[in-house]
Amino acid sequence: VMVQKLAEYQPGEAKKATKSKKSVIVRSELRNTLIQGDAELALAELPAESVDLVFTSPPYFNARPDYTEYAAYEEYLGKMRRIIQQGHRLLAEGRFFVMNVSPVLIRRTDRNSASRRIAVPFDLHRLFIEEGFDFIDDIIWEKPSGAGWATGRGRRFAADRNPLQYKAVPVTEYVLVYRKRTDKLIDWNIRNHHDQEAVQRSKVADGYEQTNIWRISPSYSKFHPAIFPTELAERVIRYYSFEGDVVLDPFGGSGTTGKVAYGLKRKFVMTELDPDYVDLMRRDLSKIMLEKDAAEVLCIGCNPIDPSGSLL
Repeated sequence: VMVQKLAEYQPGEAKKATKSKKSVIVRSELRNTLIQGDAELALAELPAESVDLVFTSPPYFNARPDYTEYAAYEEYLGKMRRIIQQGHRLLAEGRFFVMNVSPVLIRRTDRNSASRRIAVPFDLHRLFIEEGFDFIDDIIWEKPSGAGWATGRGRRFAADRNPLQYKAVPVTEYVLVYRKRTDKLIDWNIRNHHDQEAVQRSKVADGYEQTNIWRISPSYSKFHPAIFPTELAERVIRYYSFEGDVVLDPFGGSGTTGKVAYGLKRKFVMTELDPDYVDLMRRDLSKIMLEKDAAEVLCIGCNPIDPSGSLL
């Protein structure tokens, strides 16, 4: 069934701006959901225009041999295009798709070969535009100066100081912001939201980040090689959604997006292929959710969350 639904959705269908006659935006019927399975197939099962924000950090292409499933870069981009297509189908009119991504370093295989850096964000930008999104912002996530030395870049120059050898130590990642193309202004999304009280409760307080440089320390986990910080998820979800909205993360990983969405009174939908990461998400969610809420999480392809360890 999932394959059939996916086949029915053809590339390029989403390229034109949406022209809607809707005067009131309908509340999504989705509830907190955790899906174990391939994101591409799982998303094809969800109803159209049922999501209010997509926020994700896709797997790095060939970042680690044990954390990739793509033999060629073109295969990786093809997968990302299909996820972007599904994101467009699932997003409500005029809502946002935010992606945390960075260039990746392909290490040299021997002393006679050179390492190679791939500008993944710029290739993904092209896909977003081709698949019916408007570019809104390029936010720069800046980490502390020592965070990039683990990549190995800059060490040779630091030792020899020869011109031409200079390579900057990477301490930034992109947070790319796109809006589903529509003829409606953003004010339309605000005025026609189905819950105007939630709109008022969701107003962003003083102290918000005013520039596109976000200085946030990275997070680390012994359970996952590439988690993004809670603070990063908090900013994105606060700035691009309202209370009660549905936030989708197609690459759920350790579950940061879902945990933050729940804490900010949003609903989450997360898909994840790795059963170990799904188990991690289930355990962590059971610790932070109210018992009633944990029991109501829809789990597809995995065991339900055990509410016994949840808050009363």
